[in-house]
Amino acid sequence: MLCLDIAWLTGTAFLARDPSDLAPDWPPQPDRIFSALVASWGSGGEDRIEREALEWLEAQKPPRLHLPEPAHPRQTVKVYVPPNDAKGSTVLPTLRKRQERTFPCVALDAGSEMHLSVIWEATPSEKHRAALEKIARRTSHVGHSASLVRVMFREIDATPGGLQPARRAPYRGRLRQLEDLHRRHMTGDTNARPRPATRRRTPPGASSTPRQFATDPAQWVVLEHAGGDRPDLRAAAPLGEAMRQALMEAWTRAHGETAPAWISGHEADGSPARDPHLAAVPMANAGWKHSDGRLMGFALVPPSSEISAWAASGPEAFARRQAFSQALARLGETDGEGRPILTLAPQGGGSWRWRLAPATSGLRSLDPVRYVRTSRLWASVTPVLLDRHVKTAGPPERSAEAEDMIRAACARTGLPEPVAMSLTKHAAIAGVPSARPAGGNPRWTGWARRKSFGARAFVHVRLAFDETVTGPLLLGAGRFHGLGLFLPMREGRR
Repeated sequence: MLCLDIAWLTGTAFLARDPSDLAPDWPPQPDRIFSALVASWGSGGEDRIEREALEWLEAQKPPRLHLPEPAHPRQTVKVYVPPNDAKGSTVLPTLRKRQERTFPCVALDAGSEMHLSVIWEATPSEKHRAALEKIARRTSHVGHSASLVRVMFREIDATPGGLQPARRAPYRGRLRQLEDLHRRHMTGDTNARPRPATRRRTPPGASSTPRQFATDPAQWVVLEHAGGDRPDLRAAAPLGEAMRQALMEAWTRAHGETAPAWISGHEADGSPARDPHLAAVPMANAGWKHSDGRLMGFALVPPSSEISAWAASGPEAFARRQAFSQALARLGETDGEGRPILTLAPQGGGSWRWRLAPATSGLRSLDPVRYVRTSRLWASVTPVLLDRHVKTAGPPERSAEAEDMIRAACARTGLPEPVAMSLTKHAAIAGVPSARPAGGNPRWTGWARRKSFGARAFVHVRLAFDETVTGPLLLGAGRFHGLGLFLPMREGRR
């Protein structure tokens, strides 16, 4: 069997999955490693025999990964660096504008002989092995250019234990694809950027990212319409934020202190919460033949980490759960039945008032079970807010960049990588408004934005996985504010 050993010489591996993802791409997948080998082949003169060896390698079954020691992801911080393509007087470093960059990385043992092994269940010919060894000796980095490595091919007789399957691997024709992209790039095509190779499904239990939100419908707190004007579903984001603010105020009334980070979404120093926090999601009359998209209520969905803390034994876990219940009881005034009534008003003033109370009507639109079912197919009820602006210009490239953001969002929330997806303006769920207003209509007829959303795009998404996935699915930058909420779809239906 063929084994490729990689050691990061400085003890730090800079590996980014996606510009919008702060988590490092560890362990690096075989498609990234194959691209590094191809780059070394190109810089070494594009030898014909070495090319044949790479074509042999890409044709093999996906390899498996062996990690002899744990890696320690470092906290990713934002830095501002001058761009390299400055022109005119701004070529001077002190005059260049700074652009935001992040450098996700993991810390490794700098003294270790090897940090990662990639193992193929195949044995190359002597000619191919010699060619691969030459390429390996010229390979200086895997990931960012600061990730200096020592790479070495060797043959082994037995595989070590604890191997991990590959999630992304090269395939026949990948080398030719990378060559074509390089030629386009050298002619000035800024859209000629390599995309990750074939994505293989994440095997059950292989994902190291836990699910962010409570999967037990009994842990959802559902509030239903209890009088007053009913707002439009497209106001989900500001309403979700108003729900959070109301709960934070109720927590302060109940306990005399600031709400914890899992509710507020902010640490004590005002910085964004490092862990997942509470989501406020709209409950709409959507998904049935005659649905009209009416907003029936809202649900507060605790993060899975808090649910786990409640489930622990002991007085501390009980007190933690009771503190949340006591805050819910102080959400607003009390009606004749002793239920708290929450009144929401539009920010900046307005004539309408929306009254909410704990759901008792039993309406199917308010049943959280709908959102935590198991399915292979899912479609958005509220559009996904992309994590960042799409930078590419051409329609195919723009779509590909947006799809990569959705894949990164799935990985970030503990989901397997989708095998297929569709990004559209119109929703696949009956009764749901389009992601953007029709041509000629004023902007205010679209989905309401919070100031922090900026001008990033909204898009309706359909996802297909090659294994069943349990909800809830909340994706994108607005997932804590009611956006990116999905419903399962039955297979075989259009």
